[in-house]
Amino acid sequence: MPFLFNYIETSFASGSILAFTGTFLFVVLAGIVSTKSKLYIIFLINILTIFISVALGKRFITPPNEIWFNPFGMNFAIIFTGIIIFIGLIIVRFVSLKK
Repeated sequence: MPFLFNYIETSFASGSILAFTGTFLFVVLAGIVSTKSKLYIIFLINILTIFISVALGKRFITPPNEIWFNPFGMNFAIIFTGIIIFIGLIIVRFVSLKK
């Protein structure tokens, strides 16, 4: 998902609305589905997803201009997006467990 978010954001003119909506739906659905999974499995899968997203980002994402990912760079942006998605997934998971 971090790769898809950044790919859609950089590749399509109205990508920000599509990327946010898709990511939000993914976080909510994945958080609800993950209530039956162990926390360490979710953590490991998200680390793997971030590594794969960085590899795919190096191969497929070309920013529309040179300052798109400044000041930290594309890899940091993908990793940061993955961490935010993971935090959102954990929050939704714990909220749905309380019900």
